[in-house]
Amino acid sequence: MTGAPAFAPVPLPSLPPGELTAGRLDPALRDWVSSPPLRALAEASGWQWPAEADTGVLLARLAQLSDAWDFRASRERNFIEGSPAEVGGRVIPDDLVTAAARSLGLAEAAAVPDGRFSALIVMAGLVSACVNRINRAAQLVADGLAADSVTVLTAHRELGGKEPAQARDLGFDDLFDEADAAVAVTQRAFSLGRPDGRAEPVPHPDGWDQSLWAASARYSWTASGTGPDVEVLTVPSAEPATRRTNSGDQLRYWAAAAGIGSGDRVLLLTTQIYVPYMQIEAMRVLGLGRGCSVLCSGVDPKTAVLALKDFGGRDYLQEIRSALRAASALLAAAREAP
Repeated sequence: MTGAPAFAPVPLPSLPPGELTAGRLDPALRDWVSSPPLRALAEASGWQWPAEADTGVLLARLAQLSDAWDFRASRERNFIEGSPAEVGGRVIPDDLVTAAARSLGLAEAAAVPDGRFSALIVMAGLVSACVNRINRAAQLVADGLAADSVTVLTAHRELGGKEPAQARDLGFDDLFDEADAAVAVTQRAFSLGRPDGRAEPVPHPDGWDQSLWAASARYSWTASGTGPDVEVLTVPSAEPATRRTNSGDQLRYWAAAAGIGSGDRVLLLTTQIYVPYMQIEAMRVLGLGRGCSVLCSGVDPKTAVLALKDFGGRDYLQEIRSALRAASALLAAAREAP
C-alpha cells in the first residue's frame, strides 16, 4: 500500500442514560461498526462482511471474527510485539491500521467536556499508566476541572517485566504490586500525606499470591480547601478463583460503594487507545446499570508525563477488538433490560 489511507472521524456511540434503549442503540452501534475504517480493517483481515440484518447478530459475529486480532494471548498489553499484524497469512499494513485507529478515536484525545462532574475516575494499570493517568487527573483538577471527588481504581496485580525497575527509577520505593503503585503515584501527583482513612482487610503476604485477587482496600484523603476529596480503591475480582479484576468489576464495585445514580455525571480517565472500549463498557455498566451520565477522556502523547508506547497495528487492532466486544455486550444488555 502506498501512502496512508484517509478516513473521516467516526464519533463514538454516545447516548444519555435515559436514551440507552435497544431501539436507540441499535442504529447508533450499527453505524459505528459499519463505518469505513472498520470495514477496511475487516477486508484487510480477509473477512467476508457478515450479511446480518440484526445488529446484535452482526456485532456478535464481528466480535467473534476479531479473535484473530487477539495478540495478547492473556498476557499484559505491554507484551504485544511491535511487528506488523498478520491475520490468516495476510499482513495488515500499519499505516492502514493507524489511520483507522485515528478515525475511530484511539489516537488523539478530545477536549475534556465542560461542566461539573460528580466524580473523576482514573483507571490505574501498569506503573507507567498510573503515572500518566494520575498526573493527568491532578493537572485537570489544577486547571479548574470541577469534580466532587477523584477516585483511582486499581487492583492487586503482580508487577511484571520492567515495572519494578521503572518504579525505582522514578523514585518510588520497592512496590509490592499495582495497588501499591496507584497509592504511591496518587500521593505524589496530588501532594498528599498519609491517608485520613485507610481500610485494608487483607495484609500483604510475604510474596505475591493469587489469593489477593479477592482482596480490597481503600485509602482516602479529605480535601483541605476547595479541591475534591481523593481516594484510591483497590477492587476485588468478581471471579477471584479464575481471573484478576477487570474494568467492569472496578466500575461496578465503585458505583455501588459510592451510591452512584441517575443524578450523577462521571468522567473516566484512561490512555487514549483504550477510550472507545472504556466509553462503551462504561455506558453498559454505569449508564444502563446505574442510570448515570458517563464520559471518557484519554491521555495522549501531548498530555503524557512519561512517553507513551509507540503503538503499532497490533496494539490498535487489539483495542478495536475490545471495543467490538464491548459494543456487542452493550446491545445485548440493552435488549435484556426491563
